[in-house]
Amino acid sequence: MLFRLLGPIEVLGDDGSAVALPGTRARAILAMLLVSRPDVVSPSQLFTTGRSAKDPVNALHVQIAKLRAALPEPRLVSERGGYRLLTRASEVDADVFADACEKGRELARQGDPAAAVTVLREALAGWRQPAGYDFAEVWRVRLEELRLAALDTVLDAELTLGRHRELVPELAGLVAEHPLRERFAELLMLALHCGGRRPEALTVFGDLRRRLADELGTDPGPRTSALHLEILRDEPEAPLTPGGNLPHPVGALFGREPDLEAAGRLLGERRLVTLTGPGGVGKTRTARELGHRLRGRFRDGIWLVELASVARDGSVLDAVAATLLDGEPAAPARDRLVAHLREREVLLMLDNCEHVVDDAAEAAELLLGRCPRLTVLATSREPLNIEGERPVPLAPLALPDAIRLFRDRAPGVRDGDAAVGRLCARLDALPLVLELAAAGTRLFSVGEIESRLDDLANASRRAPARHHSVRALLDWSHALLSEAERRVFAGLSVFRDGCTFADAERVCGATADVLAALVDKSLVVAGPDGRFRLLETVRGYAASTMDTSACHNRHADVRIAFAREVYAGLSSPRQQELLACFLAELPNVREVTTWLLRRGDGPRALLLQGLLGYLWYVCGREAEGARWLGRAIACFDADPRPGHDGPLAVALAWHSYLGRVSGVLPDPWAPADRVRTLYRTTADRDGVRIALPAIAAVAVHLRPGAESLACLEEAEEVMAEFEHPWLRAILDAVWSEQHRRDGDLAAAVAAAEANLRYFEGIDDRFGVVFSHLRLGDAEEHAGHRSRARDRWARARDVARAGHAPVKRGYAELRLAYLDLGDDPSAAVTVLERIRAEAAELAAADLGAAAANLLGLAHVRCRDETAAVTCFLEAVASERALPVRTAVAAGHLTALAGPRWRPPVEQAVERIPDPLHRAALGVLLRNLTGLDDLGRALSSGPVCTPLAALV
Repeated sequence: MLFRLLGPIEVLGDDGSAVALPGTRARAILAMLLVSRPDVVSPSQLFTTGRSAKDPVNALHVQIAKLRAALPEPRLVSERGGYRLLTRASEVDADVFADACEKGRELARQGDPAAAVTVLREALAGWRQPAGYDFAEVWRVRLEELRLAALDTVLDAELTLGRHRELVPELAGLVAEHPLRERFAELLMLALHCGGRRPEALTVFGDLRRRLADELGTDPGPRTSALHLEILRDEPEAPLTPGGNLPHPVGALFGREPDLEAAGRLLGERRLVTLTGPGGVGKTRTARELGHRLRGRFRDGIWLVELASVARDGSVLDAVAATLLDGEPAAPARDRLVAHLREREVLLMLDNCEHVVDDAAEAAELLLGRCPRLTVLATSREPLNIEGERPVPLAPLALPDAIRLFRDRAPGVRDGDAAVGRLCARLDALPLVLELAAAGTRLFSVGEIESRLDDLANASRRAPARHHSVRALLDWSHALLSEAERRVFAGLSVFRDGCTFADAERVCGATADVLAALVDKSLVVAGPDGRFRLLETVRGYAASTMDTSACHNRHADVRIAFAREVYAGLSSPRQQELLACFLAELPNVREVTTWLLRRGDGPRALLLQGLLGYLWYVCGREAEGARWLGRAIACFDADPRPGHDGPLAVALAWHSYLGRVSGVLPDPWAPADRVRTLYRTTADRDGVRIALPAIAAVAVHLRPGAESLACLEEAEEVMAEFEHPWLRAILDAVWSEQHRRDGDLAAAVAAAEANLRYFEGIDDRFGVVFSHLRLGDAEEHAGHRSRARDRWARARDVARAGHAPVKRGYAELRLAYLDLGDDPSAAVTVLERIRAEAAELAAADLGAAAANLLGLAHVRCRDETAAVTCFLEAVASERALPVRTAVAAGHLTALAGPRWRPPVEQAVERIPDPLHRAALGVLLRNLTGLDDLGRALSSGPVCTPLAALV
């Protein structure tokens, strides 16, 4: 039986049908007996469940008799002192609910939020408000509190799993329903802040504070107040950390329990476990199931990096960085990842390592060696063969499990287990092959599929024996395709990580019917993102079925057309949309560029990468962009062809610019100098004139004086020849920098204002941030500190909204620089945060600048020991601008002695920028032992120390 106390009182029989209960009085008696279990309930207590009667004892006996007669089993017994209702385990829905809540909370305490969510959500789905009997008020309140505690636990677990945005409506409803329950307001603040809605999170706290003050005369508790402070500082702690990117497994997994147990046990003992086995054995599916089961074990989440889309000559570290650090600045992947993972407790899943096994091994060895809390789970056809690795080989399924999988994937099959078992054995019980065969049952019987295997088993003799049945089944599936389906199937192999329908149509001549047929036959996977993909095993086979060079060629044309669209629309309100499109197509951009380079097509490689130059900059991948541009230029130089001076000039200009800002080029002026030569010698003015503003931007920093002015004049010459508002705005920004170095601050401000007006007009967030920073610098240089503060604050806010953490850090450093003289103790707190963020982002120059300013704050607080520590950190930063080293070594000279003067002089020799030199001179004039060097450097433009410090 089942007794229901949640909602109206009900009793269900063993068959699930409702038991007919007597009237209201009898139901109230049953409710009291259920609530009071296992205690005996006295007649005097039961008298209170109804109206008074002339003969209450007899009336009670009548109701008890009716209840006994109604219940299918003799459960209501008389005992000394009253009556007792006998129940078994799980027979009362309120008990089931309470047990599930306790189980869910225990799972959460054990660190398994995913399992806790499953248990608690199922329990809460069955919740109904208990009947409102006066005698049950205490029980009802206790049960309601249990429900609210379960909601607290499940919502906290789901936030841990990264479901921030989805939970906002539910949490907002709970806050409205329970306005004084502080915990729900705290969880809503977390969900809003992690979902990118920081102002609304702060509003929730303000509303809570007012309600508590008005109704209770109190303030929010310390935990909620601490969270409020963290959000104000934009410093989320571990609860704000997303739970990773691991998708929930789809479909049942058969026959892998022993493997899951073994791998799970090893991951508790070792930091590198590799699932190995032949293609199609189910390594990826098993790894995802294992990750799902281990979600609660890793505080900072489980991150899946799919290496199938990485080219054989690609970079595993870049792929990991793109997954974990998407949108962050493109410092070298090695440094960024180590900084990001050094203190994090993460399970990193490297899936499909076999085609990049050496690179994957190097990446895993590096990260595991430098990040002590990191654990790696890899999948590969062969082990990575590095120290500490524990391989877990996956064998084909046992025959009973193979039959279960086949029947699950082909539910309409009526053949007996003997026939299905023979087929599964012929297919080596490989899950991938079984799923492909199951798809074939829509057209053929199991016997027909088996009979065709011998005819279609034309596997390569050179392939390992375990691959023969995979090849045989793919051959068989391919033989069943129409000519149009075969053509599209082969053509889809040119895409890396899938494509949209529009691209499949343009490149392969695909139609909706043909793609649907290929999806239906399990040869193509249709993703929820609208993209069509080939499994990597299938992709390699598809490429071997026919010559795909024509498709590769059309794919290159499609990517170049896409790059033209991006180039035309990136400096517009479509910037965010195009940026998302580019990130989705990035594997295809790499694939096409690699194909063009391999066939020596330098002209089209130049064109593609040159058009994408600004995009590499906007999306924070300057280092990768510089590398691709360098390879495209080298390819063209190996076989130069006339008529391509324009694309060559654009590619050289972006190579120079991105190489300078990323630090990957030892001599970023060399490609810039080639552009200037082209400008003087080529007849292709259209192409070269686009490149000159970028060359001027590089020249201002690397070739100050007459050469930078000459570059600016050349850029102005081409600006007079054609109308290009975006390039005009870029050139205005470069002029602002040049005017500051010339000491013409009014012109610097005017040029920066023109630059800002344009970027605001087209809603270019990145341009707005850079413009506000530049304009603030000019205002501060001119002595207008309040105006500079306003500009930098605006840059900080836009950078935060536009997810530009490094630019936000530079804006906050400038604001801290203004505040340094007023309250150095407060500046210490801010600067320590920025320095920590810079380490997370592996932003070396930002970190060195923050360390220098923090050192100055400590000097003003008379804490010389802390100051020396900060300056030593800045000196040790290898990738920061040389002026940061000079500032740090200069202050170490004043604090620790003259042995630090030689590093100052060496750094000064590496500073070409006159503004940096002059700003450094202002600082050094006031330092003991360096006043002479400071006076010599101050012969440049009159300025403040800002350019040297920030």
